[in-house]
Amino acid sequence: MIKSLLFLFLLYVNSAYANIEEIIDRLLPYFPSISAEQINESQLDGFYEVTITEPWIEVMYISSDARYVLQGTVTDLVSMSNLSAIRINATRKQILDNIDENTKIVFKAVNEEYIVHVFTDVDCPYCAKLHNNMAEMNALGITVKYLASPLEQLHPQAQSAMEKIWCADNRNLALHDYKTKRILPVSEDCENPVAQQLAISKQLGVNGTPSIFLDDGTNIPGYKDPEELLQNIKQTLAQ
Repeated sequence: MIKSLLFLFLLYVNSAYANIEEIIDRLLPYFPSISAEQINESQLDGFYEVTITEPWIEVMYISSDARYVLQGTVTDLVSMSNLSAIRINATRKQILDNIDENTKIVFKAVNEEYIVHVFTDVDCPYCAKLHNNMAEMNALGITVKYLASPLEQLHPQAQSAMEKIWCADNRNLALHDYKTKRILPVSEDCENPVAQQLAISKQLGVNGTPSIFLDDGTNIPGYKDPEELLQNIKQTLAQ
């Protein structure tokens, strides 16, 4: 009996692996870096879930015979949950969590309850408006971790300014002074994460700033006042 169960299990594993190999072969012409780690079983019978991370994050569902693909929103009508969004948010969270903490400019709340990552452009007026609310956001228990996303088409000097800020001895003060008083620090050139963080912002689908990411990977594009942001965070946690 045990041998029979083991045989069936091995048959199932080999079959699943064969299906994944076939799926990889079918998707390879479209996604040259696709790997088995990006393919998982899904809640849809007969379909695998495929998470694409380059050039941006996308989730699709492909039939086990590698013939049919479903793209776009897939909704569970029982739980009323967006299956695609759940996977996308989890992937975003993993990417954000893997960014070296030492490369972020962090304004930490004394009584921290929530963490948000904010992709910012120092020449963006709404980013400056958001930053002017920092004391209130921190007072609400919200820690803000800044990441760089200079928008070259709108603000051609922003990237060089942000490189100066990220190379400053006191990056928090340098960022604050530039956003509030337009004072650019005098700092030596250094290895800095601005270009790398800009690439990550594009991977995450950021096309405007400020772009706020909650701790579960949910993205809130655009400016939010502190109370509105707090409500967005609480609503997300309650889901």
